[in-house]
Amino acid sequence: MEKVLLGMSGGIDSTFACRALQEKGYEVEGLFLSLHKNASSDDAKEAAKRLGIKLHVADYSALFEREVEEYFISEYLKGRTPNPCVVCNRRIKFYTLLCEANKLGIHYVATGHYVRIGKSGERYFLKSAADSKKDQSYFLWQLTQEQLSRFLTPLAELEKRHVIEEVRNSNLVDKTEESQEICFVPDDDYVKYLKERLNEKEKEQAFAKGNFVLKDGRKVGEHNGIASYTVGQRKGLGVALGRPAFVIEIKPDSKEVVLGFETDNISDTVKVSSINFVGLAPFVGELDCFVRPRYRSPLIPCTVSVENGEAIAKTHTPIKMPSPGQSAVFYNSLGEVLFGGYIELSFGKK
Repeated sequence: MEKVLLGMSGGIDSTFACRALQEKGYEVEGLFLSLHKNASSDDAKEAAKRLGIKLHVADYSALFEREVEEYFISEYLKGRTPNPCVVCNRRIKFYTLLCEANKLGIHYVATGHYVRIGKSGERYFLKSAADSKKDQSYFLWQLTQEQLSRFLTPLAELEKRHVIEEVRNSNLVDKTEESQEICFVPDDDYVKYLKERLNEKEKEQAFAKGNFVLKDGRKVGEHNGIASYTVGQRKGLGVALGRPAFVIEIKPDSKEVVLGFETDNISDTVKVSSINFVGLAPFVGELDCFVRPRYRSPLIPCTVSVENGEAIAKTHTPIKMPSPGQSAVFYNSLGEVLFGGYIELSFGKK
């Protein structure tokens, strides 16, 4: 019987993933990662007990703070919007899963992610899950070929509603509600979290009052610090301009938050950096494909030009202005991830 090391939180998805693997004949051992002060292994221990599996607990909080929390903070100080789950998946979750699996002599690792894994020729690729509403391929574009080669996804072909129903009927977990919050940010209040973590100099950089300005430089109000806003934000600006206003740019050096209107909040060109090739082998050139510039976005047809580890994507239809620091993930017509990267700039529709 082949062994699998399963990342377990004790929630619905990882718990049912274990049951699904057991039904396929795998011998499953669980791994709970202690990553931050809000983490508790209680639910994972209870789920492991009900499933009849061994649970390992590993403390990687120091690594998590260095690789994820410090990244999260630094992005806001730069006026960008971070993608902590993307960074965590490659540098923490899958890295540590494989480290612990190697120690235990286990080849395969698994999680409760909703995503498909496939192989074409010599390359492994990610593909959208059967449940399109829960598909998590967008958050996994940084995974390496080595990580993908050892990754099992038992929920790939399942719908979330089926998973919830089965977990309830099997009495595997007591709590079936889900949290959509960032795991290390209490109450999803990232401004409070930043204020607690930053030193005085950083607080001044992040939360010093500055000016709301229009594209022509006219001052239209005062804001509460650049870290309080993200590109594309409309609500909570506290500025009355007679029509809905949006954040279209954040300037850390001048502490200006630039506002625009509906016609300013659209883009047709996005510059992407730090590309990681997934299903597509590294290349230089141009191709037609689809881009997802934010998690809940539909796939947008585009033409993308790749050179020197960067890409310029020209969308065939205008999109809502994406936020610098967020991920842009590129797919083919089959829903397979070709590559992804971080959004650096977006340009208004010409």
